[in-house]
Amino acid sequence: MDIDRLEKQLPIWNRLMYMALSSAVILLVANFEALRWVAWFVLQILTTSAGFYLLWGKGWKSMPLSKERVNTIFGCFLASWLLLFIPWILNTDLCFFIFPLAYTIFLIVVYWRTRKKLSDAEEMFP
Repeated sequence: MDIDRLEKQLPIWNRLMYMALSSAVILLVANFEALRWVAWFVLQILTTSAGFYLLWGKGWKSMPLSKERVNTIFGCFLASWLLLFIPWILNTDLCFFIFPLAYTIFLIVVYWRTRKKLSDAEEMFP
Protein backbone atom coordinates (compact mmCIF):
# COMPACT_ATOMS: atom_id res chain seq x y z
CA MET A 1 0.00 0.00 0.00
CA ASP A 2 1.08 3.54 -0.65
CA ILE A 3 2.39 5.26 2.49
CA ASP A 4 0.94 8.64 1.51
CA ARG A 5 -2.51 7.15 1.11
CA LEU A 6 -2.28 5.50 4.53
CA GLU A 7 -1.14 8.74 6.13
CA LYS A 8 -4.16 10.50 4.62
CA GLN A 9 -6.43 7.82 6.14
CA LEU A 10 -5.09 8.36 9.67
CA PRO A 11 -7.28 11.43 10.48
CA ILE A 12 -10.34 9.38 9.51
CA TRP A 13 -9.29 6.62 11.91
CA ASN A 14 -8.67 9.29 14.55
CA ARG A 15 -12.23 10.59 14.19
CA LEU A 16 -13.59 7.05 14.41
CA MET A 17 -11.60 6.55 17.60
CA TYR A 18 -13.20 9.64 19.15
CA MET A 19 -16.65 8.38 18.14
CA ALA A 20 -15.88 5.01 19.74
CA LEU A 21 -14.69 6.67 22.96
CA SER A 22 -17.82 8.81 23.21
CA SER A 23 -20.02 5.80 22.46
CA ALA A 24 -18.29 3.83 25.20
CA VAL A 25 -18.88 6.61 27.72
CA ILE A 26 -22.52 6.96 26.65
CA LEU A 27 -23.07 3.22 27.06
CA LEU A 28 -21.49 3.37 30.51
CA VAL A 29 -23.93 6.00 31.72
CA ALA A 30 -27.03 5.38 29.59
CA ASN A 31 -30.05 3.58 30.92
CA PHE A 32 -31.63 1.86 27.93
CA GLU A 33 -31.78 -1.91 28.25
CA ALA A 34 -33.27 -3.02 24.95
CA LEU A 35 -30.34 -2.40 22.63
CA ARG A 36 -27.49 -2.09 25.09
CA TRP A 37 -26.20 -5.65 24.61
CA VAL A 38 -26.27 -5.38 20.82
CA ALA A 39 -24.66 -1.94 20.84
CA TRP A 40 -22.04 -3.14 23.31
CA PHE A 41 -21.14 -6.19 21.25
CA VAL A 42 -20.89 -4.28 17.95
CA LEU A 43 -18.83 -1.45 19.47
CA GLN A 44 -16.54 -3.90 21.29
CA ILE A 45 -15.76 -5.80 18.09
CA LEU A 46 -15.33 -2.65 15.96
CA THR A 47 -13.10 -0.69 18.33
CA THR A 48 -10.87 -3.64 19.19
CA SER A 49 -10.47 -4.66 15.56
CA ALA A 50 -9.75 -1.04 14.51
CA GLY A 51 -6.94 -0.82 17.06
CA PHE A 52 -5.41 -4.10 15.94
CA TYR A 53 -5.80 -3.15 12.27
CA LEU A 54 -3.89 0.10 12.80
CA LEU A 55 -1.22 -1.71 14.81
CA TRP A 56 -0.73 -4.90 12.79
CA GLY A 57 -2.65 -4.30 9.54
CA LYS A 58 -1.16 -5.32 6.21
CA GLY A 59 -0.23 -1.84 4.98
CA TRP A 60 0.15 -0.20 8.37
CA LYS A 61 2.71 -2.66 9.70
CA SER A 62 5.27 -1.66 7.07
CA MET A 63 5.09 2.02 8.06
CA PRO A 64 7.16 3.41 10.93
CA LEU A 65 5.11 4.29 14.00
CA SER A 66 4.23 7.94 14.44
CA LYS A 67 2.96 9.54 17.64
CA GLU A 68 -0.39 10.32 16.02
CA ARG A 69 -0.84 6.71 14.92
CA VAL A 70 0.16 5.33 18.32
CA ASN A 71 -2.25 7.71 20.07
CA THR A 72 -5.07 6.65 17.72
CA ILE A 73 -4.30 2.97 18.31
CA PHE A 74 -4.33 3.30 22.07
CA GLY A 75 -7.42 5.49 21.94
CA CYS A 76 -9.21 2.58 20.25
CA PHE A 77 -7.83 0.19 22.85
CA LEU A 78 -8.97 2.53 25.65
CA ALA A 79 -12.48 2.62 24.20
CA SER A 80 -12.58 -1.17 23.97
CA TRP A 81 -11.25 -1.41 27.55
CA LEU A 82 -14.03 0.89 28.78
CA LEU A 83 -16.56 -1.20 26.89
CA LEU A 84 -15.44 -4.30 28.81
CA PHE A 85 -17.10 -2.84 31.92
CA ILE A 86 -20.57 -2.65 30.33
CA PRO A 87 -21.49 -6.26 31.27
CA TRP A 88 -20.55 -5.51 34.89
CA ILE A 89 -22.99 -2.59 34.86
CA LEU A 90 -25.62 -4.94 33.45
CA ASN A 91 -25.20 -7.21 36.49
CA THR A 92 -23.26 -10.10 35.03
CA ASP A 93 -21.27 -12.56 37.10
CA LEU A 94 -18.17 -11.33 38.93
CA CYS A 95 -15.99 -13.87 37.13
CA PHE A 96 -16.41 -11.66 34.07
CA PHE A 97 -13.71 -9.40 35.58
CA ILE A 98 -11.12 -11.87 34.33
CA PHE A 99 -11.54 -10.36 30.83
CA PRO A 100 -10.81 -6.72 31.79
CA LEU A 101 -7.89 -7.84 33.95
CA ALA A 102 -6.37 -9.98 31.19
CA TYR A 103 -7.02 -7.25 28.61
CA THR A 104 -5.34 -4.68 30.88
CA ILE A 105 -2.23 -6.84 31.15
CA PHE A 106 -2.27 -7.36 27.38
CA LEU A 107 -2.58 -3.61 26.74
CA ILE A 108 0.32 -2.86 29.08
CA VAL A 109 2.54 -5.34 27.22
CA VAL A 110 1.52 -4.00 23.80
CA TYR A 111 1.98 -0.41 24.99
CA TRP A 112 5.43 -1.20 26.34
CA ARG A 113 6.54 -2.89 23.10
CA THR A 114 5.03 -0.16 20.92
CA ARG A 115 6.63 2.66 22.89
CA LYS A 116 9.98 0.88 22.57
CA LYS A 117 9.53 0.65 18.78
CA LEU A 118 8.42 4.29 18.66
CA SER A 119 11.55 5.46 20.45
CA ASP A 120 13.72 3.33 18.15
CA ALA A 121 11.98 4.84 15.10
CA GLU A 122 12.58 8.36 16.40
CA GLU A 123 16.29 7.66 16.84
CA MET A 124 16.67 6.29 13.32
CA PHE A 125 14.87 9.21 11.66
CA PRO A 126 15.69 12.43 13.54
